[in-house]
Amino acid sequence: MRFSIFAVLLVAMPSFSMADEVLNKFLNELQTLHASFEQKQFNDKGKLLESSQGEVYLQRPGKFRWDYQKPYQQLIVADGKQVWVYDDDLEQVTIKPLDEALGKTPALLLTKNSSKIENDFAVSNMPQQDANLTVFMLKPKGKQVQFESIRLTLQQQNLNMMELVDNLGQMTRIQFKPITTNKPLDAKLFTFTPPAGTDVVEEEKE
Repeated sequence: MRFSIFAVLLVAMPSFSMADEVLNKFLNELQTLHASFEQKQFNDKGKLLESSQGEVYLQRPGKFRWDYQKPYQQLIVADGKQVWVYDDDLEQVTIKPLDEALGKTPALLLTKNSSKIENDFAVSNMPQQDANLTVFMLKPKGKQVQFESIRLTLQQQNLNMMELVDNLGQMTRIQFKPITTNKPLDAKLFTFTPPAGTDVVEEEKE
């Protein structure tokens, strides 16, 4: 299962509300992001199942480009209204409405317009010995979610790592580096035109 996820971790916070405030401040100040990433997926026993590398671009609200490059090629692009998931090997692209594709997923954290994180997630802090790290544990509110928790790590107020545990106990870890934030990004990054001969599957909004 391939996910695009993001990370923010927090040093000791005196209360849940303080953790909310710190994370809200970081997310609301984030406008654009560009980084290389390494993603690893582990089963519920901690065994490595899959490793991949690529590049990610983000522009709030609602735009991102998640480009898997190794060992397979897959591209996920959102333009603020819909999401394209293009599989190069299958020569197929699936188009989904943005709000349904995101739901209460990790991508929602970094692409949603300014709002309070506690509306969608229960946030707590995870004390760290390293003063440069800030770690948050987030658990989605509501029902019909695909994961149990997200652990976000900040290093010196920059995104560093993100860990997602799904409902089967599998964990996906994404390490980001280097990261550039709040710099202008080319608008063409957030558009997608299927190559000739691509099978197009369009999912209608429920």
